[in-house]
Amino acid sequence: MSARIRILEAAERRFAEDGIEAVSLRQIAAESGQRNTSAVAYHFGTRAALVGALYEHRMTPINERRLEFLAAHRDTDVGTYVRALVEPLAEMLTDAEKAGIPSWYLRFLAEAMRYPEYDPASVALERPEASSIRALISGLQRATSGLCLPPGVFAERMRLLALLVITSLADRERHPGTGVGTQTLVAAGAAILSDPQHHELQQRRPQQRNPQHHNPQQHKE
Repeated sequence: MSARIRILEAAERRFAEDGIEAVSLRQIAAESGQRNTSAVAYHFGTRAALVGALYEHRMTPINERRLEFLAAHRDTDVGTYVRALVEPLAEMLTDAEKAGIPSWYLRFLAEAMRYPEYDPASVALERPEASSIRALISGLQRATSGLCLPPGVFAERMRLLALLVITSLADRERHPGTGVGTQTLVAAGAAILSDPQHHELQQRRPQQRNPQHHNPQQHKE
């Protein structure tokens, strides 16, 4: 294994367990077995560049799986696109469990979502390794266009979906063999995106009358 990969895996583990801002680059270098404590700076330069390299390292094989899934499933319904989001990540966890290899990527993602400068939605979405994510977002926009959602609501729902998927799978990663099942996660995600009632609730809600409100003119004696 190259020094670069050892550094990436050590960084992923420490970022997931301790926090992206809580561990120094020198600590990562030492944990990866590098005698030169400046090895991280030498290979990656900055912390932000190290995070970007981690996205590239992990997203590349996941992106390939997701593109294969999209090519094999020509259905255009919401559930299919949510499966394309969830299943490659869940399969990565399952593969690691079967091989007896510990995994930290989902916990790293959950940690990264706490910081605007590291959030995959802003940092990783335009990367070449995110082409499948961009494709499924476009597909979901088409699949939900009939809902006529108010501006911004689709983006809110996508953010909620991302939080649901990442935090649920990070919990499974933390406690292998437990947590929310993949089918349940897909169903919940599809329900979030498919709900047609967001902008109709206020219109359908009956006006509440205050029983204490009255016209004092009506009670004059």
